Amino acid sequence: MSRTVNRITLIGNVGQDPDIQETANGTKVAHISLATNRRSGGNGEEGRERTDWHRLTLWNRLAQFAQDYISKGDRIYVEGRLEYDSYERDGIAVPTADINVKEVVLLTPKRAPEEEAVD
Repeated sequence: MSRTVNRITLIGNVGQDPDIQETANGTKVAHISLATNRRSGGNGEEGRERTDWHRLTLWNRLAQFAQDYISKGDRIYVEGRLEYDSYERDGIAVPTADINVKEVVLLTPKRAPEEEAVD
């Protein structure tokens, strides 16, 4: 039997502060939007830059890390798996793709508290 792999690796910029919630049983969950950029066009043409948005979900300790350290504009590295789902709107099924994050690394250096103070 052959092995299969569902692994996503992204480096991008956080689009908004994490949305932190708790499930009914008290499990912490964070949702983050992550922007990655790429050039569109081919055959040696100079393409224009395009931004792709990714929906990330972090659970438990990773959600706590997101709440404590990640904010809009931060550059992060994430690894996880791609999950597909759908929801219904006006009787139409709308497909979704979500990255269930297993590892996150903050690439933006955090400033010391005294640097953040405005005189």
